[in-house]
Amino acid sequence: MHERLRRIAAKLALVPGLTGRAHSFGEEAHRFRLGRPLPEARVREFETRHGIRLPEGYRGFLTTLGHAGAGPHYGLLPLEDWDLAVLDAVRPGHLRTPFPLSPTGPVPGPDGYDAWGDPDAEPFPGAIALTSQGCSGYTLLVVSGPARGRLVNADIDLRPPFFCHDSGFLAWYERWLDEVSAGMSTAGFDLSLPSGPPAPACVLRDAPDPVQRHAAAWTLGRHPALTPAARSDLRAAAVGDAVAEVRRAAVIALGRRPVPADDPTFLRALTDTSEDVRATALSTLARRGGAWHARARALLCDTSPEVRRTAAHVLHDSGAITEADLTPMLSDPDRPVREKAGWILRQLAGGPSADA
Repeated sequence: MHERLRRIAAKLALVPGLTGRAHSFGEEAHRFRLGRPLPEARVREFETRHGIRLPEGYRGFLTTLGHAGAGPHYGLLPLEDWDLAVLDAVRPGHLRTPFPLSPTGPVPGPDGYDAWGDPDAEPFPGAIALTSQGCSGYTLLVVSGPARGRLVNADIDLRPPFFCHDSGFLAWYERWLDEVSAGMSTAGFDLSLPSGPPAPACVLRDAPDPVQRHAAAWTLGRHPALTPAARSDLRAAAVGDAVAEVRRAAVIALGRRPVPADDPTFLRALTDTSEDVRATALSTLARRGGAWHARARALLCDTSPEVRRTAAHVLHDSGAITEADLTPMLSDPDRPVREKAGWILRQLAGGPSADA
């Protein structure tokens, strides 16, 4: 571990001045600087007070490299801010209570709290807040239970938590440094696969686990450039994967740096059985020629309100919507659709700008 910490320190020192590196979301908050390391006695006091021992990689980082500052998102939080993801006053034994999820266990239900059983239980026991992702999102480090040492993405607005694919804190932190250095976008960092074999394109093509295929698509989409083979695999997944979330992730990946040869894939995705895939495909086509306008105009009558709103938005954004397209939408049963149509009509008439 000491050798790995030295390597991480060397990479962190180099990243800010690297030519061609990516901008790391939130870097203005930390400027790639860490606070001073914590004294061993202070870390022991924290552990004794809460009846836990911090995972070794994170513990070594705190006492050797630094405390708070440089890291993914808005940077590493101070140890004393460990409870930011807890909604109410912390109950005794919160960190000693095993984290109730495991990377191989069942996925929580739609409200994100099903795994806790008791609806009045505190969220995220056995875990500390490691970074703020902005708004209500946090990255957590599990300190108790079978998943100890793993990182979890959590949202205190009740979206289900999910595990990062990295093996632990140091792997996660070093991957962030390596990817920023390589010019990879930090959008989707927590959804992505760690580096190393098998390559993401192989995972997307061959992995039986849809969670792995989903992560592979996100990973490919974050690269500064796609190889022809990787782009081909993404096209195949965008229209052929059995799982809608994988298809949507592949459409997003292609849409970040689209080329004309991707357009047939986006057009096919407009007829996907999943409304999320249809809406995402619409968004990728905005301002990309006019071959898709007729299909997008048909989606103004889609069964999904989200697709109807998206179709109106992208057609307007591309200068291809008319008053005749919008008038029927003013009586749409979905209020946000009606508001979107009214807002666009005001823009066409040269009225005041206001978001719908």
